[in-house]
Amino acid sequence: MLERIEYLGHTANFKTTKLSYKSKKTIENDPDTWAIFENTQPPIIEESVFLIVQNIRKSRRRPTKMGDMGMFSGLLYCAECGGKMYQCRATHFTEEQKYFICSTYRKDRELCTTHSIRNVILHEIVLRNLREAIQYVNEHEAEFIQDAADSSMRDQNAELARKRETLSKADQRISELDTIISHLYEDNVVGKLTDERFIKLSHDYEQEQSNLKNMAEVLRQDLKKQDKQQTDVKAFISVVKKYTDMKELDATILREFIVNIEVSHADRKSRTREITIVYNFIGAFDFSRAIENAQNTDQKRQRTA
Repeated sequence: MLERIEYLGHTANFKTTKLSYKSKKTIENDPDTWAIFENTQPPIIEESVFLIVQNIRKSRRRPTKMGDMGMFSGLLYCAECGGKMYQCRATHFTEEQKYFICSTYRKDRELCTTHSIRNVILHEIVLRNLREAIQYVNEHEAEFIQDAADSSMRDQNAELARKRETLSKADQRISELDTIISHLYEDNVVGKLTDERFIKLSHDYEQEQSNLKNMAEVLRQDLKKQDKQQTDVKAFISVVKKYTDMKELDATILREFIVNIEVSHADRKSRTREITIVYNFIGAFDFSRAIENAQNTDQKRQRTA
């Protein structure tokens, strides 16, 4: 019920199929293959509300082995490989010691670099960003509407290009590994490679290939979603109006505002990292820069007045 597109006023055809006319068993088709006809009847729910609900359902949290559920669970991703970031904690950890780490790095340290961020730092950064978002939208709504449209297109194009490049490299390496594994079999058959060495090498290469295929699939899904994503500034503004005085974060607020958060590798020299917050409806948007630009513009107007 919570995911039916018909409630938006649309009609979806070809949602199921059958192997043959003799079969009574129906098979669910991939939603990407549905034929959707928009605005065929009056909607009974706003699209902005529907999309927020889908985001909340998609990022439903699971309790840890210790019985709690982190508010950021399901929202954090590695900026380099696209893999999810998982919560790391222990019974003896204080709140300041709990952290998230890249799942790809945990599986195979050759595929990605270490990406970790402490919960308290993440909480502080996100809360500050959401407060800046609320401040800017409330004080400069007209400028925000224009900026969001321009920023969304610019940032999405850059991000799409980066992910397509990463996907291309992963596919190339997967193909190379097919050739390498094939040569290993040939060398083993003719006696150039011992059975013990063959088993060790083939296992390592097959494991690397499996991890790359998983990463490539994540990237393909991300690209598919981003290609379809459209900026809906008014929907974002309606969410902002609900939280004019945000004092604290919780899981509901995060999922109303945020699609995901991308965490980059920390620079060893500067000990800084890039955190990209991808908002619902508008994508990645730098509210700190927008506030600074607005302040500079106001100062110029005052000097010329």
